[in-house]
Amino acid sequence: RPPFLPMPKDPSPSKLGPIAPDVLYPLPELQARSGLGTDAMRTARRQGLLVHYTAGRAFVLGSDFIRYVVEHSTTTRTSTAA
Repeated sequence: RPPFLPMPKDPSPSKLGPIAPDVLYPLPELQARSGLGTDAMRTARRQGLLVHYTAGRAFVLGSDFIRYVVEHSTTTRTSTAA
């Protein structure tokens, strides 16, 4: 029987993080930071997210991703009673 191994404090730490407009992100890092899954990222690319390719790798400029999100998102406004 293997020795007892304690569970990690957070077995799946979040990799979500800010996306800066002036940074060129490798596609996997942008996907991790945005929290988008593979299918959502594929849809974003098909809907016009600009992806730059070099040396067989894909990169996305933060400002292009931000623009995509703003153009393809909905906003909601909640009203509060005074």
